[in-house]
Amino acid sequence: MTDNPETLSQHQSDDLFRQSPAGGALEDGDEGEKIDVAALLRSLKAHWRWPVGLAGAGAVLAVLITLFSVPVFVSTGSIYLGNAEKDQGVPSGGSGLSLLAGLTQAPNMETQIQIMQSRDIIERAIARSGLNVSILSPSENNSVHFWYWLASGHSFGIYAPPGDGLHASLVKAIGPNLYGARLDLIFTASGHYRIQRGKQVLLTGILGEPAVAPTLRLVLQPNVAGFVPKAGSTYHLTIQPPLAIYKMIRSRVSVAEAGENTGGTTTSFLVNLAFQDANPYTSQHFLNTLMLTYLEQTHAWATGQASSTYDYLNVQLEKIRTALETADNRLAGYQSKSGVLSVASNAQVMISQMATYESQLSALKLKLYSLQRLRRELNTPGDRVNPYLVSSVSDPVLNGLSEKLITAQGKEAALRNLYTPAAPEMRQIMTEIDSIKSAIRNVLSNQETETNQRMRSLSNLIGQYKEQMGHYPQEALQVLSLTRSSEVLGKLYMFLMEKQEEAAISKASTITKNRILDTALVHDLPVSPVGKRNVLVGAFLGLLSGLGVVFWRFLAHKGFHSDEEIRRRYASLPLFGTLPEYTKFSAPSNGLKSAGMTIPDSRSGYGEAMRLLRGKLYMDIAGGEHGRVLMLTSAVQGDGKSTVATQLAMALAKDGKSVLLIDADLRNPHLHEVFRTVQSPGLAGYLAGQGEWRACVQSLTGQPDLPLQLIAAGEVPPSPVELVGQPRFAELIDRARREYDYIVLDTPPFPMVSDGLVISRMVDRVLSVIRVGQTPRRAFQEHVIGVAHMARPRGLVINGTSMDQGLGYSYTTNKTALQILKDKMRVFVRRMRWRA
Repeated sequence: MTDNPETLSQHQSDDLFRQSPAGGALEDGDEGEKIDVAALLRSLKAHWRWPVGLAGAGAVLAVLITLFSVPVFVSTGSIYLGNAEKDQGVPSGGSGLSLLAGLTQAPNMETQIQIMQSRDIIERAIARSGLNVSILSPSENNSVHFWYWLASGHSFGIYAPPGDGLHASLVKAIGPNLYGARLDLIFTASGHYRIQRGKQVLLTGILGEPAVAPTLRLVLQPNVAGFVPKAGSTYHLTIQPPLAIYKMIRSRVSVAEAGENTGGTTTSFLVNLAFQDANPYTSQHFLNTLMLTYLEQTHAWATGQASSTYDYLNVQLEKIRTALETADNRLAGYQSKSGVLSVASNAQVMISQMATYESQLSALKLKLYSLQRLRRELNTPGDRVNPYLVSSVSDPVLNGLSEKLITAQGKEAALRNLYTPAAPEMRQIMTEIDSIKSAIRNVLSNQETETNQRMRSLSNLIGQYKEQMGHYPQEALQVLSLTRSSEVLGKLYMFLMEKQEEAAISKASTITKNRILDTALVHDLPVSPVGKRNVLVGAFLGLLSGLGVVFWRFLAHKGFHSDEEIRRRYASLPLFGTLPEYTKFSAPSNGLKSAGMTIPDSRSGYGEAMRLLRGKLYMDIAGGEHGRVLMLTSAVQGDGKSTVATQLAMALAKDGKSVLLIDADLRNPHLHEVFRTVQSPGLAGYLAGQGEWRACVQSLTGQPDLPLQLIAAGEVPPSPVELVGQPRFAELIDRARREYDYIVLDTPPFPMVSDGLVISRMVDRVLSVIRVGQTPRRAFQEHVIGVAHMARPRGLVINGTSMDQGLGYSYTTNKTALQILKDKMRVFVRRMRWRA
């Protein structure tokens, strides 16, 4: 079917092909720099091997890393904080002793968690468990990889301590130069051993018993009960400072409250602990030791003051008991010698009264001691006062203020997790706490003043009684003195016994009710490495890397990614055709650079696009209705201008137009190879003055039904640009106009060479061929600017677009397997003919 041109004016023709009202060759701005998502997806489709390959490599690498990594096991346990639950339930109107018990027992769960995670507690547990000591025997190997654990059938038996192994606990090195040093542990007979560094003996001891030396102390025990190393057995011992081990494992110790806080009220008094280590036995042993260390330490803190007071009173009671026995013996001995068995009744009353005053004076001294201790503790930054000291004062006002202090401190602890110290809420509660402390200090000051006054009064009364007793006879006076000492010491002894009983009650009441609810249990599967997760992460990272490579190549690519980008950037250039990528051209023979003489399937997208290009040329009347001269050029080699020129010429000829195809690329001619014709005579010879132009015209015998003729380039001249500038070229074009409907010139890239600038003066329109994904942006920009200076009508042909952009029309055919086989055989025979 023939596409007939319509008669349009020049103005209408320009409007037909103009894509944008903007004038000029190049559209500046950021529009051309936007990322074309569709082009990016096409690039990803074209280079899918990068993300897929790197994803596979990442998965394989993750598998190898996982297999050769060291598995880490976690032990978990829990502690029940019975003290916290007891203190939470104390009524607000209770006694001062029970109310203030929470000051040392710390009902705040967060405080307890911080204590469990404190450096001091963990370091004590490290030393107690021997985690900072490594004792290796020649048969022991610590390296267990994940693949070995898998091969063992997930058995913990591979981690079991060796039967001839040893472990140490309660290790403390006095000399810092011993930390990190390799020490030799050498056994002699009957479990005796010595630890030496080089030839220097540091410690000698017996297996299973504490060993102490000036620079080292420890308890060495066998892994298996009853095992005793043979004499001469040598082990290697290394001690690390507990602080260094703490820095290594602190991130592996996890302490968290089991319940949740709702409205500031703790709903659970359970604390879960976890510890991770490469050895499951070490993990379990250390976690149990950590929980025991916490319980023992907090119990020691809670009962410390009452215990020290009890011990102090116990010593004083022993002294008073001895003095009382001495006084009684002296009184009995004096009475037997002097015969004075009793004293006057009034003297006896005075003695009893003086003993009472002496006891009261001792009680006031103890109270003054407690008041002074309370004042010192209240002024320390710890914000905690001792409950036993408060109870010994027995002041209701002080108890009430202490209750308020507990409440305010509880609010402050809760707000500390929500606000910064500079927040108004924190400032308000801190002001309230300071106010309560100030009131407590005033009460303590008043109590001290009152106590001192009472002590002075009692001292004066005791002095008066002593003065009155001085008027008695010498024998009676001696009996009075001895009787007075016995009476005072007896009452003082009873008073101290009462106070010791109070201290014992206080100590018993502060016995910790915290308990280990669940001892450490090792989980069956390691927490690290997680094989599935590692493989997925490795594959994902590899996929991201592959996508990154594709994206980087996309951004670093110097060419245009899609025809949309070209049309957007050069919207003012008239677009004549958009040709999709076509891969079904016949294969070229040896040495040929193209195989463009094959006419594509008319039902293919390329055939439809070529007919559309031909139709637009029919509508273009810039060169008149007859003898139109078209110049095809490009910015660089490889854009496909020669293929477009041959296919366009054949498409015009197939529509019945007489076409002359001229190979004007005198620098790199190859159309004669495409059409399997001779190179000479050709254009170069004619322009050099050799014969007439008709002698250069060759009819294409391979396509006898097409009115298409070719002028080959001829022999490559030494200076092509001077040759194409000869008047004979213009004369050839003028004469060819009269005989052919279309003259198609295949010219070299411009402005790589200047031939096109000379040839453009003879043509009706310059068609610039640009190839998607290949033509550099900078080169095509310079090409467009150069073509604009030619002052000839221009046109744009986009080559190599993707078929998935909807170009062309797809015909559906239902071919049988036999037909497909015949088509393949036909193509094979055609290729063989070309090679022949």
